[in-house]
Amino acid sequence: MGFFSGFSLRSIYTKLLYIPKDERVKVILLALSFFCIIGTYTIVRTLKDSLFTSIVGGREYLSLAKLWSMVLLIPAILLFSKLVDVMRRAHLLTLYSLIYGMGGLIIGYYIAHPTIGLPNTQLSPDRLFGWIVYFFLDGFNPFVVGLFWSFTHSITSPTSAKSNYPIMVSASKLGGVVLTSLACWWLNRVDIDGQQVLTDAVNYQMLFYATSFLLLLVPIFLVLMIILVPSSAMHGYEAAYKFEKKHAKEEKTAHTGWWASIKKNIEGLILMVRYPYVMGILGVVSFWEVVNVFVNIERVTMAGKASLTDSQKASFLLYQDFWVHMVGFVITLLGTRALIEYLGERRALLLVPGVTAALMVYYFTAGLITNQAAAVSVGIAYILLKALNYAFASPLRESLYIPTTKLIKFKSKSWIDSFGTKFAKSVGATYSGISANLIGTAAVLSNSIFFAVIIGLWMIVANLLGRRYEVAVEKGEVIGSDESKD
Repeated sequence: MGFFSGFSLRSIYTKLLYIPKDERVKVILLALSFFCIIGTYTIVRTLKDSLFTSIVGGREYLSLAKLWSMVLLIPAILLFSKLVDVMRRAHLLTLYSLIYGMGGLIIGYYIAHPTIGLPNTQLSPDRLFGWIVYFFLDGFNPFVVGLFWSFTHSITSPTSAKSNYPIMVSASKLGGVVLTSLACWWLNRVDIDGQQVLTDAVNYQMLFYATSFLLLLVPIFLVLMIILVPSSAMHGYEAAYKFEKKHAKEEKTAHTGWWASIKKNIEGLILMVRYPYVMGILGVVSFWEVVNVFVNIERVTMAGKASLTDSQKASFLLYQDFWVHMVGFVITLLGTRALIEYLGERRALLLVPGVTAALMVYYFTAGLITNQAAAVSVGIAYILLKALNYAFASPLRESLYIPTTKLIKFKSKSWIDSFGTKFAKSVGATYSGISANLIGTAAVLSNSIFFAVIIGLWMIVANLLGRRYEVAVEKGEVIGSDESKD
């Protein structure tokens, strides 16, 4: 039986049936919320890049957008840090779900505008709408997906995470499968003469409307959770809950002043620098993003070279995302939980860069044969890397936040998921631009050295991070507290 006995559709039902009622309601509502969030994110992430290249321009402007996005996210993080101090956890996720749900409806409306939208086929870096849409949607991951995880960590114990996180990830993969299937069907509809039923602008518009309405269901699920789940079932990691309770009064009576105000706003960044454990999380996230953005740019560039309409290009990319979620869904059903339990956190963290290295070797080796082999291999590498990340690596990394304080879960995590990942993506995008000008032996040597360094450092950090997590949970430590040895 091995790993494959750990998780299946039947076991999901069995586990939900026999866990306590309050915990069951919480997991179901979290799973439904994640279904909506990841389903929406999968569509808007692909449309974001496709829209930008169809309105502003290609690779050179896309790289510039990634750099500016990193800078512009800083004030957004500072605002988020302020809101963490004054709002409840569920209310904060509700607010950002509403912002991105309503924002998506507004974007959908203007996509079909004859001047600023897709009907205007004149590419120009002066078209402000393309930049605004890119920067706004680039915040979806840290301020909706990342915030969902922060909220979930704060109400989940390490023991419950092993059983509950695979259920939620399975729901998110199902959301990705359903939404990408429907989106591909919608974008590929043709009449009896083989022509598109609707224009590219209307196709995109309807996708934004549909995903925005889906995201607006998340606040409803959160309200139901607040009503149906008692506060005693919303503690999560008990040591962290007791720490937050103990220090809540001290927080209110702390000294004020201009320095205290500034320090509070950048508290998440200070904690990230102060605690090596948090820097370790930044490391494993960043190393993954460098590889991820490189492979993604490669596949988007190859799609752009084909003679495709905007709808066909989006459909092609979304079709690959469909397989990402389908493979990820199968992985969660067959053994995510069992594999993590068998290996332990440290060895499971090491498995991810190991598999990543194997897939990168496959892509670069196949790419030396023919251009067609390169196109096929980058698609396969993208699908397997993303599926591994979503179904296994992401919930594994996210569980690292459980034995930490609220400030690390929310404030430090927001810096990691926004500024940290954007910086890593900029590194990956910059290297992609450099490597595009290399051919033959020079390309092979450059790629070998660059990714050997990245993945080698990744494995060192993963080993240290996993060891520290296991010690913290075993001893009941709260990383980020004064009592923590880290």
